[in-house]
Amino acid sequence: MRTRPRRPFVLAASLGLLGAVALGGVAIAAETTLTATLAGVTEGENPGDPDGSGTATIRIDPAAGTACWDLSATGIMPVVQSHIHTGAAGVAGPVLVPLDVDGFEGTSTGCATAQDAAALQGIVDNPAGFYVNLHTSDFQAGAIRGQLAAASVP
Repeated sequence: MRTRPRRPFVLAASLGLLGAVALGGVAIAAETTLTATLAGVTEGENPGDPDGSGTATIRIDPAAGTACWDLSATGIMPVVQSHIHTGAAGVAGPVLVPLDVDGFEGTSTGCATAQDAAALQGIVDNPAGFYVNLHTSDFQAGAIRGQLAAASVP
């Protein structure tokens, strides 16, 4: 019976990789683009604005600690604040990342810096567990919102 020779290098390399994983080596994603279609929704007792609609494109870079956005909204002017919240579809959750907190009409583009890398990585890993919410003075709990999803590749 013929046996294979042992390969100590491969075994050592494999153990080293396992050791890195066991020691908590977490891979941080490169910049990731997510999108959301925004509409008036029901979050518990918050009806949202049935006349509003919009889109959100969010670029998250956990390593840099940035979340950049391109937001557009119609039918809900002016937007007074916008955020990424933690929460599944139809569930209201806490603010995780502030986006445009100064308000806008029509469109907004910008970046939130110095964000927690682990929190941003959580969004990248499970975008459907987070939503973009645009707030107005008439709908302070949120006029329109949409769950995040991976951007489709053309």
